[in-house]
Amino acid sequence: MTQSTYIRVIPRDLFNEANLLKCYGQLALYFNDYRFSANPELREPDGDAGFIVSMDDSTGDIWIENLPLYIDGQLYELRRPMNSREPWPLWINNWNWDEPRPVFSDDGSLSDEMLSLLNKP
Repeated sequence: MTQSTYIRVIPRDLFNEANLLKCYGQLALYFNDYRFSANPELREPDGDAGFIVSMDDSTGDIWIENLPLYIDGQLYELRRPMNSREPWPLWINNWNWDEPRPVFSDDGSLSDEMLSLLNKP
């Protein structure tokens, strides 16, 4: 059995984690169905680990701890803000950036920022 890194509260965390999984699933479908000039990879958890959801205590952001995103071998951070009412509230960050960027547009398509990252010249 996998453990979360925070204490869940129902119903809040059921909705937040369900939306987080929906966002990761949508991203995985794009990576599977389309070709980009960059090489994106969600690295699957080892063995039977399942998905371990973690929370940043200072912001409330959640992410899947053991499903990291690499683009051209560089690690990126994916996070979902706690209690967001947006339909696709997943953000990507790189430690060289000043602020995170949206992964999706409101309709669930990849954002211009994400497409730019995936289709490097």
